[in-house]
Amino acid sequence: MKYTIKNPDYELSPYSGMTREHWIDVCYFLLEGVFSHIKDFNDPIVFPRYDTEVSYPRPNDPEWRHGSERFEGLARTLLVAAPLMKNHPDAVVNGYKLRDYYSNQILLSIDPATKSYFGRLIDILKAPGRQIAFQHTCECASLVIALMVTKEHIWDRYSQDEKDRIADFLSEFGHYRTHAHNWRFFNLLILSFLKVNGYKIDEEIMKDHVMNALTYYVGDGWYRDGNLFDYYSPWAFQFYGPLWNVWYGYEYEPELASVIEKNSNELMTSYPRFFDKDSKMIMWGRSNIYRSAASAPLGANLLLRNNTINPGLARRIISGNILQFITKEELFINDVPCLGFYGPFQPLLQNYSCASSSFWFANSFMCLTFDEDSPFWTEKETNGIWDEIGDESKTMVLDGPALSITNHGKTGTTEIKTAKVLMKKGHPWIADYSRLSFNSEFPWEEIDKTGPVSMNYSLKYGQNSEQYSVPNLIMYGGEEDGVLYRRIYFDFVDTFKDNPAIDLADIPISNGIIRIDRVRISEKPYELLLGHYGLPHIDGICDIEEKTINDNQVVIGKTKGLQLAFIPYRGWDEISYKHNNKKNAMTEKSTLIYSTSRRDKMYSGIYLLITVMLHKTDNDNWTKEELSPIEKVEYCDVSKRGSCGAVNLLLKDGREILVDFNKIEGRLSI
Repeated sequence: MKYTIKNPDYELSPYSGMTREHWIDVCYFLLEGVFSHIKDFNDPIVFPRYDTEVSYPRPNDPEWRHGSERFEGLARTLLVAAPLMKNHPDAVVNGYKLRDYYSNQILLSIDPATKSYFGRLIDILKAPGRQIAFQHTCECASLVIALMVTKEHIWDRYSQDEKDRIADFLSEFGHYRTHAHNWRFFNLLILSFLKVNGYKIDEEIMKDHVMNALTYYVGDGWYRDGNLFDYYSPWAFQFYGPLWNVWYGYEYEPELASVIEKNSNELMTSYPRFFDKDSKMIMWGRSNIYRSAASAPLGANLLLRNNTINPGLARRIISGNILQFITKEELFINDVPCLGFYGPFQPLLQNYSCASSSFWFANSFMCLTFDEDSPFWTEKETNGIWDEIGDESKTMVLDGPALSITNHGKTGTTEIKTAKVLMKKGHPWIADYSRLSFNSEFPWEEIDKTGPVSMNYSLKYGQNSEQYSVPNLIMYGGEEDGVLYRRIYFDFVDTFKDNPAIDLADIPISNGIIRIDRVRISEKPYELLLGHYGLPHIDGICDIEEKTINDNQVVIGKTKGLQLAFIPYRGWDEISYKHNNKKNAMTEKSTLIYSTSRRDKMYSGIYLLITVMLHKTDNDNWTKEELSPIEKVEYCDVSKRGSCGAVNLLLKDGREILVDFNKIEGRLSI
C-alpha cells in the first residue's frame, strides 16, 4: 500500500505535481485504510497493534487509557475525514457515509452504555495513578477542530440535547488542569469552540492559558516547549495559535492575537529552511510519528489576517512533506501509517502513543479548508531558498532556540545543529535530541551503549566504567564568523565540577561539516568515539572504501544514491566502521563509520580533534578536492596544539576561519 500521484500537474505545481484534487484523493486513500478495520456501523476506530512494548494501552492500565485509545482513533482520523467532508459532504468510504459514521460515533463515545465510551473526567479521577492532565484533553482539541471544519455537516445537524451533552463533555476537560507547555492550546481551542457555539466558559481561564503560552516565546518564531526545542514548538504553538486567533482572539483578545500573529510571521522567515530541497522534514525530537504535522504551521499562517508566507512555497512544502511518507510502502502496517518514521522503528516511540496516534500528521490537511480560489491553491509552487543557492551551502543561525540550519545546494539536504538540550542521564528521549547534527537524508540510529553512536560522541571513562555515555547536556555558545560554538557534557547531574566535556566548533562546507573540537576530560583512562551518520543499506547495498589522501586516512561508505565520507584529520588514533542490525530508521541493516581517541595518562593536556564529515546524495565518485577541504591549520597558542588559544583554518574554498573557544565561556547558555 502506498500513494501514487495520478495525472500530476507540473505546470501549477512544478515540484510536487500536487493540486487540490490530489489532496482530496489522498484523504480517500488514507480513509480507505482506516475503514478497512470497521466491520459494523457502531464499531469504534481501534487499529490492530504490532507494538506492545512501548505504546499504550499497557497491561494493567486503567480503563480510561483504553478510552483514550478509542478517542485517538476517532479524533485523529477525523482530522483527515473532516476536510474531506467539507469538500465532499456525502463522501462514502468502504460503504460508510463519513458524516453519518462520525456523527454517530461522537454520540456513542460519551455514552457509558456503549463499547465506544471514552470515559468522563469523573471516571478518570477515580482511577488509580492519578495524573495532572489526560490524553482526553489533547484529543478534545482535535475533535473541536474537526467539528469546526464540518460545522454545517455534523454539529449543526445535532439536536440541542445532543449538542449540550457533547458540550458538557468538552467543558469538563477544557476547564480542567493541563500541562504547562503546548497543552495550554488544547484547552484554549476547547474553550473557544464552546464560546463560539454559545456555551458559557470561564474567560479568565482562557486568558491565563494564552498569556502563559506567550511567555514561553524565545524569539525567531520559536516557543520553548517544556524545556526543549523540537517540532512540537511549531506544530503546536504555531498551528493552534492561528486557529485560536480566528475562532476567538481577533474578536475578544485582539492585543494577544496580534502577538500570536507577529510570532507566526517571524517563524515564516526561517521555517521553510527546515525542509530539504524535496521538502523532506528531518527526524528530530520526539513524536516524529506525527510526520507532516511539521509543515502544518506554514498553512496555518495563511489563516491570519496579516500573513506573510508565500502561498506557493507553503503548498510546495506541505505537499512534499506528506509525499515524503505516503509514497512509501513501508509506512503502512495494517493499512494505516505505522509507529515509526518511514517504517516501524521502536526506538522512536514514546509511551503516550497508541496505534492511531500517527494520524496527528493530518493537521497539515487544514489546507483543504481553504477555498478553491485561495492563493494557496492558485499560485504556482516555488521552492524558496533552493531556487536561489545553486550548489552553495547557506546557513542561518537562530539564537533564541539555538538552532543552526544549513541548506546544502550541492546535495539538496538540510542539516540542523541544536543546543539548549538538557535531559536526565539515561532518559529514553536522549536519542531524539542529543546529536551533533541532524540530516534530512540520514535519520539517526538507536543509541548503542556498547560502542559508537551515530552523529555523536560516546565516552567510556574511569576505572569501573563498563558502558559508553553520550552527552545529556548541550550548551549554546553562539555563532561568530561562520563558526557555531557549543559545549557538550557527559553524565551531567547538578554541577559542572569534574564533568567530562567537549567544546564544539562546527564549520559548514558544501557537502558536510568540519569539526574542530576541544576535549576537556580530566578522568583517565578513557576511550572517546565519534560516529558519522548511520549509512542505511538501501536495496541491501553497502560498499566500504578506504584510501589515503594528503597523508589523511579516509573511509567512504556507499549505498544506492547515498554516500558518506569520514576523514579524521588531527588528534585521532584510528578510524573504523561497524555493521549494525535494526538500529537505523530507514533500513534493517546499516553501517556506522567512526573514529577513536584514547588517553591513559592523567594530566596529559587539553587537545583538539579535527574531523571532516561529508555526505553525498548521488553515486558519483568523490574528487580529491572534496575529500581534502582543509588547506592548512595553524595553532596560535604557545603550545602549538590549540589547547588554550585560537586555531586559524585555511580552507581550499578560499575562506580563512579563526576558531577561538576562549570567546564562548562567558556566553554559554541553556
